[in-house]
Amino acid sequence: MMRIAINGMGRIGRAALKVILETPELELVAVNDIVTAENIAYLLKYDSVYGIYENVVSFDEHSLIIKGKKIKYSSIRDPEQLPWKENEIELVIESTGLFTTMEGAEKHIKAGAKTVVVSAPTSSADMPTVVHGVNSEDGNTSIFSCASCTTNNISPIVEVLGRRIGIKKAIMTTVHAYTANQGIVDGPSKRNFRMGRAGAVNLVPTTTGAAIATTKAMPQYEGKFDGVAIRVPIPVGSISDMTFVTERPVTIAEVNAILKEEALTSRYEEVLDTTTEPIVSSDIVKSPFASTVDLSMTRVVDGDLLKVMTWYDNEWGFTNQMIRQILEIKINS
Repeated sequence: MMRIAINGMGRIGRAALKVILETPELELVAVNDIVTAENIAYLLKYDSVYGIYENVVSFDEHSLIIKGKKIKYSSIRDPEQLPWKENEIELVIESTGLFTTMEGAEKHIKAGAKTVVVSAPTSSADMPTVVHGVNSEDGNTSIFSCASCTTNNISPIVEVLGRRIGIKKAIMTTVHAYTANQGIVDGPSKRNFRMGRAGAVNLVPTTTGAAIATTKAMPQYEGKFDGVAIRVPIPVGSISDMTFVTERPVTIAEVNAILKEEALTSRYEEVLDTTTEPIVSSDIVKSPFASTVDLSMTRVVDGDLLKVMTWYDNEWGFTNQMIRQILEIKINS
């Protein structure tokens, strides 16, 4: 089994813990967060989105105890001081959102880890961005970013349509559940003023780096793909609305047939799903897929203007994508 540690027990860190504990090929050895083990144990047990955790969770001063297994717990701020060498950690999931640059992620390597997976987009040009199924082979390196939930949602669609049809350019909007960087009441925001407005009662137009991160995984689309976001007042469950100018004329039937066919391939069978059911956002909660295309929403105008809409659980789906990529590292190691 590959020995894993998690740094940062926020929404993605806690989801990663739960997925890893159900993955026989991986062993969760240690976690690190600046809050107490008691607080994290409580947040693992009670979840406002996913409900009460089915496994018994307890803790002591230096451990979380889940399913009878002790997971070492620490509260160390500097990743370079983490006990990865003494615990023989092979891979660290860096999910604090604080150490997303190459310089920051390298602190885990200095602490003794062999591989670091950053669960957020990176601003470092020398850190690869890897989307499982799209450019999985680029993960054969000691440090890489798994980008964002939205990048993992849209990238498979871009890859498939680019390969099968041809894409001249594209633009997207993610209609995205609110996240921890929004407030529940109006307040100041350094990032942009709108993001300081109450997340649970407003539609909040904002930026997204998802399209740009997609071009890091697929450089051939650099300068040809961009997007925006609208944060909406639901806790989880999002949908991306993508518009493409295609290289050749297409039909709705052809596009949907291609997406259904690709979803059945070994490359995308765990990543990409399709549906013709009249689902809404709550129906996508806890879906492990990165992308569930809503085939009934596909539209074509004048042959070469194409719209595709695809659902995702922006927490659970992304976490499963990250774990799938980690499993690929194990297979290739």
